[in-house]
Amino acid sequence: MRILLLRHAETAWTVTGQHTGRTDLELTAAGVAEASASAPLVRDVIGPRGLDAVYVSPRRRAQKTAELVLGNAVAPRVNEWLAEFDYGAYEGLAPAEIQKLAPGWNIWDDGCPGGESVADVGARADRFIELVLREHPGQTVCAVSHGHMLRFLTARLLKLPPDQGRLFAINTSSLAELVLKDDRFVLSRWNLTQPGVR
Repeated sequence: MRILLLRHAETAWTVTGQHTGRTDLELTAAGVAEASASAPLVRDVIGPRGLDAVYVSPRRRAQKTAELVLGNAVAPRVNEWLAEFDYGAYEGLAPAEIQKLAPGWNIWDDGCPGGESVADVGARADRFIELVLREHPGQTVCAVSHGHMLRFLTARLLKLPPDQGRLFAINTSSLAELVLKDDRFVLSRWNLTQPGVR
């Protein structure tokens, strides 16, 4: 079994570093170009057998990325568990702005007031993993989601605590691959981007 993780392409807030959870931003023009440029690399990683299933966050930025990168050979299934971290009171704020409100704050330790905790998001990741394992044994599945959520998913697939998602930096429009070997997932590719795509 293979699970591919695709982060959505650039939005206005990924450029400025603002936390983007429930705000339903579109891709920028550069994001559209970035996603389109990533398609050949992703097709190469997927290989000739193709995908058995695609799951996508309910946010438009993820759905548009899925369309541009993966095409329509497999109809994407929208899944709420793939939504980004709910940043609550910190939605739309950049890290420097949050530090003024809460000096020393770190999302991996502190969560977000009025939003989700690390345990909440870790539990969502676990539910998604259980779904994929149950519905797609031996298959190749792609999840199209967001920076923090994909880092949580990676940690949980590797059986690490949810807060260890902090170890996995991930670029926009990048691809990761985890493969099930001997009943454990191993990270076989991480943060792949097409040359010329940052």
